Amino acid sequence: MKFSLAGLSLGLFLAGSAFGQLVISAHSGVVQYVEGRAYLDNAPVELKFGHFPDIKQDQEFRTEEGRAEILLTPGVFLRLGENSAIRMLSNGLTDTRVEVLHGSAIVECDQLPKDNSIELVYKDTSIGLLKHGLYRVDTEPARLQVYDGEANVTSESSKLTVKGGKETELSDALAAKNFDKNAGDELYRWANRRASYVAQANVSSASSYNTGGYSNGYGYTGTGLGGWSWNPLFGLFTWVPLGGIGYSPFGYPFWSPVTVFNAPYYGGGYYGARSSAIARSSLGSRSTSFGTPSYGASSGLARGGMGGGSLGGGSFGAGHASGGSASGFGGGHGGGHGR
Repeated sequence: MKFSLAGLSLGLFLAGSAFGQLVISAHSGVVQYVEGRAYLDNAPVELKFGHFPDIKQDQEFRTEEGRAEILLTPGVFLRLGENSAIRMLSNGLTDTRVEVLHGSAIVECDQLPKDNSIELVYKDTSIGLLKHGLYRVDTEPARLQVYDGEANVTSESSKLTVKGGKETELSDALAAKNFDKNAGDELYRWANRRASYVAQANVSSASSYNTGGYSNGYGYTGTGLGGWSWNPLFGLFTWVPLGGIGYSPFGYPFWSPVTVFNAPYYGGGYYGARSSAIARSSLGSRSTSFGTPSYGASSGLARGGMGGGSLGGGSFGAGHASGGSASGFGGGHGGGHGR
């Protein structure tokens, strides 16, 4: 399935502040979340509820003692570690190119349409992301790690295809070798937590759409939904697939408006994600699935829930305080702002 974005105005359009409104973005580079200090062309980034800056072409974005989450094409998240910097070389939806200047960046691709191009650049080396997956670029040492997916790496003198479970140094002498996908560091664990919050927000966003009817629960017959969806309860954009169920490479499901009604239900709330321990153990075992949903395959996806809490188990007011912990939907939002 593809998102049709032709003819839409440039920039980010938030269709009011109502719950679950579809968001149309005509370019990559929306800064969704900042934790700590970050700068856009040396100007401090200060996020306000419902208002998000975007990184324009040739602009530089960097963090100091903090981290950041940036939206690229629908279903693709770029997460920066501390003391890291990128430059947006091209912010087009069909041609997104991001230069990693220094530090560490993780790219989560929950959906990557065939007609979209996402490329990471480090010095004279380019990295084309080819599939749904999880990719990491570090500059000290300079390397690419592919947790799940596949990437084409091109330096001045060689080319290499790197698949899941492989890494390569980013130099003229490209060579793939194994690495331990389970040896995650602080940035990896933070990216996993952010992925879980976005997936939790997906459940309520997908449920909120009134599409005007379904075809026996198996086919979507409403308008062409799909893309980023604003969720004011979580204060973030989540991804809503056009149909079927999409999976984060961390193991979290993203429900479409049809399939969300089959999402497991525990203790007063829907859970759209596995526990982080299960997600880590199954990293790379899920692939994106669109089209006719397979309800049998979706059973049990949420066993354990996020933190074992239930809907309303945390306080959204407390969620904005530093150091919140994930305890159901409310506490999950709080954990997003904690260290």
